[in-house]
Amino acid sequence: SVPASLSEIPLTDQRGRSVDIASWRGKTVLIVPFLTLCTDICPLDTGNLLQVRRALAADGVAGRVQLVELSIDPGRDTPARLAAYTALTGASWELVTESPADAARLERFFGWVVQQVAEPTPPSIDWWTKRPLTYDVDHSDGFVLLDARGDEVFATAAAPDFHGTLNPALHRFLDDQGRDHLAHPLQPGWNPAGALSALGWALGRALPVAT
Repeated sequence: SVPASLSEIPLTDQRGRSVDIASWRGKTVLIVPFLTLCTDICPLDTGNLLQVRRALAADGVAGRVQLVELSIDPGRDTPARLAAYTALTGASWELVTESPADAARLERFFGWVVQQVAEPTPPSIDWWTKRPLTYDVDHSDGFVLLDARGDEVFATAAAPDFHGTLNPALHRFLDDQGRDHLAHPLQPGWNPAGALSALGWALGRALPVAT
């Protein structure tokens, strides 16, 4: 299971509430590394999670599952920014941020590779402040699944394989590379059906994909 030293790391969600991994014990937890200023993969992750949430609600098991997007850019992803991202995209699950040191501890434990890199020229524009970005973050894709006991039972480093109509706000976040990955998803990829299959296995029941 996730050791207590990590499961009790203080996280802050988009509502300004203090939470930690231990507080989700009793639920199956799906954790996606992301940053709100991503212009490539993360908007597609959020798009997949919107479909997963809809399917969980349709099957009546939403209360047994906790979806989490965990920021790997805590220097910029304040609770206020997470709240703005939620308002724009409809991502009403837990979006959480933490201190840079605690982010690094969680990244090491889950095996995520995260690296701050130079912003391309010309730089992208911050959707919230409207100012040019000063750096970007390269990071691992995929998600981690914890069972109700807090044990890590599944992990994938696959990129999101999104199908359907992407939320317009998420589409506006995409740069040229992001739009290319929307049209031609990286493989292997994870999609809502695969996430729901993993969640269903952890829950002990099949979960149909909502249409």
